[in-house]
Amino acid sequence: MATTGMRPKKRDNDVAFFTKVLPDTVKAQLNVARLAKVTRLYDDKTKAEVQPLDKKSDGSSRAPLIGVHVGKTKRDAIEVGDVVVVLFMDRSIANFDGSNNEFELSAKRMHDLNDSFIVEVY
Repeated sequence: MATTGMRPKKRDNDVAFFTKVLPDTVKAQLNVARLAKVTRLYDDKTKAEVQPLDKKSDGSSRAPLIGVHVGKTKRDAIEVGDVVVVLFMDRSIANFDGSNNEFELSAKRMHDLNDSFIVEVY
């Protein structure tokens, strides 16, 4: 039987969905880390506002991130205008108080922009 002009089997389309389409969709929605510019520091430098440096696929700027936690070792080094590495935590940190106490999750969100930490100053 000649293979020219044959349509792909439905099974091949299903496999392609799980090997290409689904992973790309998940990756596009997953926040892991981002480079950003510090636009404002809170008075005690425990939090900052940052502007992500990578643009959206349409060329527009991304929304600023507000209330980004600043790691203790970076508080003396960070200044407005610095480029920083922002990580997005696996789970909600809305109830995290900065102490070493365990805390309750306030939401089921994962890798969310609201759960961000500055871990490096470039």
